[in-house]
Amino acid sequence: MRDYIKVFKEKQTNDEEKYIEEAFECLDKFGAAFENEDTEGMDNCCHFPHYLLSGNEVICWQNKGQITKDFFESLKEKGFKRTVVTKREPILVCENKVHFYYSYYREDVYGNVMSRHDNIWILTFKDGKWGIQVRSY
Repeated sequence: MRDYIKVFKEKQTNDEEKYIEEAFECLDKFGAAFENEDTEGMDNCCHFPHYLLSGNEVICWQNKGQITKDFFESLKEKGFKRTVVTKREPILVCENKVHFYYSYYREDVYGNVMSRHDNIWILTFKDGKWGIQVRSY
């Protein structure tokens, strides 16, 4: 491990509200891109490598372009209409990272709930912007 003292050093900040607001802007952009089937816009809201923890499996996307239009076509074939976000609660905040409890459901064309999702999403501030770094499902 590189410089563990730096990694575990406690960070002090008085700007938590600012970081939360900026991270929320990133989540808003990602949600709008998702609803518009804009995979490039979704990628622009992420940092890479990008990690997905699904159960106990870790998926690492090294680069942009991992979500294709086929993803949305597959959802639509199942009747998908839209995503409804029910909760985005910051649960850990520091100057370069915000953890969110992120909850949503997917709705079909008839207004029925297709699936519910309770996640932890971690956004980081790198290279001058906030981006989604880790999503745990």
